[in-house]
Amino acid sequence: MFTDIIQKIIILFFGILLVLSMAKILMRLKNVNRTERTQIFKTAEYFNAWIILMCFITTMVYGIFNHFELKKSVHAIVSLNYSEASGALNSNGTRYNMAEIISDEVVEGAIKKGALKDVTVKQLKNCLVVYPCVQGGVGDESQYHISTEFAVEYHASKYTDHLDSENVIKLITSAYKEYYIEKYTDNFKLDSEKPDFTKLEYMDIVSYFEKETQAILNYLYGMAGKNPSFVTENGSTFNSIAGKVHQFKETQINQNLRSLILQNGIVRDRNEYVDRLLYQNKNVDFDRQKNNASYILCNQAIDMYSEEMTRVVLVPTWDQAGKYYMGRTKVGVDELSVMATNFSNYVASNEKEIMDNNLVINKISSNNQQEQLYTSADSLVDSIYERIKGFEKEAITAGREYSRHKMNQCIAVSIYGISIMNELKTLVIFAFFVYLALIFNNISKKFPKKA
Repeated sequence: MFTDIIQKIIILFFGILLVLSMAKILMRLKNVNRTERTQIFKTAEYFNAWIILMCFITTMVYGIFNHFELKKSVHAIVSLNYSEASGALNSNGTRYNMAEIISDEVVEGAIKKGALKDVTVKQLKNCLVVYPCVQGGVGDESQYHISTEFAVEYHASKYTDHLDSENVIKLITSAYKEYYIEKYTDNFKLDSEKPDFTKLEYMDIVSYFEKETQAILNYLYGMAGKNPSFVTENGSTFNSIAGKVHQFKETQINQNLRSLILQNGIVRDRNEYVDRLLYQNKNVDFDRQKNNASYILCNQAIDMYSEEMTRVVLVPTWDQAGKYYMGRTKVGVDELSVMATNFSNYVASNEKEIMDNNLVINKISSNNQQEQLYTSADSLVDSIYERIKGFEKEAITAGREYSRHKMNQCIAVSIYGISIMNELKTLVIFAFFVYLALIFNNISKKFPKKA
């Protein structure tokens, strides 16, 4: 703010001096004839040492203040390099909005990221401007243009004078990248709130843990499919993390926790849980009967086909080169065979589920209700939950590292500070302006007040 005032005072001073000098000359022109006027302008000391020295000193002073003032302004170019950008879309297919570059969430993230002091989100946001680098028109199709480059300008105010301008624009663009990654790229998160395990049956807790770990595995396998060779900062890959999660699932959940519950028949409410399992068995058995009936019907239909119809049928056809050959075609018995196999698998799956439920019923029916076993089970449940949350965090961190790596290629940021050439041009123009003011002031003194 101080440097801006000094600049304006210097410009105002020499501007007034130039205007007054020219006004004085115009007012006194009538006091001299044409020959005298020409003689005054010819004999004027255009290269007066005092004038040149004043120009030099004034320009240097102005240049110093101008340099500090220019340092308060900086701009960056945000370039979108992914294919969807040309259609004004985000990487996930949603509509792109350039205003998000300086949104409240981004500005707040920049303040927290840089630990900026004595500035609010509103004060910093008022110093920022964003606009497309190339804007199209709507007059006709030839004017249509979707910009993939956006300029972000920062101009310091009295509330943000104490901040480093280049650091601010770096923080804004960095916070925008994180905001974009969080909102528009691969995101993964399990249940944020910890369930009340005291209200769940132990076997339900096992199912819950299996679901959570499988969700982590699905995410990791999906990310590995996109880039199996990506390595995180700590030297892990998506497949290596998935391997740890899978091993943990098999040993801690399926072997340790499940075995502890089944071998010792640990249950919170035996009667209620047994009734639930029996009800499930009835529903599953109903499905088993339907699948078994369908399996039998398929086999009966297959038996109804004559032996001649079930042989290989060859029909004339041609390949891509246009040459004829005898190709094998399917008959109805083929479809029926596949259906029969599927129904047989369904029956086997139903029977296994019933057997598993019966095993649990038999185990918990002989529950000896030892307090020590419940304590061990609860302790194991808590430790498994914490480990799962640890795997979740590791998976999310790896995913964000990959997204950040990908976005560094898809979202490029170029920061531009002070231009030396523009600064020199400004000084040359200012020096010429001061020179004119001093020269005209010197010439005005040579015109007499009265003829």
